[in-house]
Amino acid sequence: MPRFVRTEAIVLSRRDLGESDRIIQFLSRERGKFSAVAPAARKSRRRFGGCLELFCYTRLRVVDKGPNRLQRLEEAVLIDGHDKIKTDLVAIGHAGYVSELIAAFLGEEDEAESSFDLLSATLHCLDQGPLSTVSLRLLELSVLSLAGFAPHLGSCLACGTESLAGEGMWAYDHSRGGILCTSCASGHENQNIPVEVQCFFRSLRQQGSEGTSVDPQCMHLARSLLAKIIDSYLGKPLKSREFLRKLAGV
Repeated sequence: MPRFVRTEAIVLSRRDLGESDRIIQFLSRERGKFSAVAPAARKSRRRFGGCLELFCYTRLRVVDKGPNRLQRLEEAVLIDGHDKIKTDLVAIGHAGYVSELIAAFLGEEDEAESSFDLLSATLHCLDQGPLSTVSLRLLELSVLSLAGFAPHLGSCLACGTESLAGEGMWAYDHSRGGILCTSCASGHENQNIPVEVQCFFRSLRQQGSEGTSVDPQCMHLARSLLAKIIDSYLGKPLKSREFLRKLAGV
């Protein structure tokens, strides 16, 4: 039986439905990722008062029609529109990327408290301006970790050799989600990953983006590796990543 539900949520995406409605995808701390139809949202800007723009943090009242049924939005009150983000094209790109990335690893109504907090904190940071490339890599690692897909980088998956015990090139096995030493990687199709990239990831995990620096070549390799890891789990590239690549080369 339909019931009214109140929650606070961030707008992840939206798409048109028919001539006047929109389907809005939200992320809520309590309810996870869910979608609701916003009746007449395209016909009247006053209907929901600008609360359904991308990245808006909004207090909602929805009609929950039960499992596997599209919910209906009845009321929306704006809490934070993150308007400063929308004055900077690069910040918009970063907000779109992290929103798409987090949403891609969440099923409808999966537990999402940590993912919500990560997205909310990132949007507040983006109110101050675009993120650094180091911060973007930390975000990617954080989302993979929350989804249970954190890359195994501490030692060779096959023989257990510590990754920082040697120098030179290792290999990342995307089918197994971790690194292999040169000996164990022989005869397999893997992505090369130097020790410097592993050190960068380890530093990110231990110190965060504020205490970590990296040279451009290492950043290029780290970005490429994480992109391929993400794509291998999702089965397709994220649309917002290509936009970022064209826009700012991050």
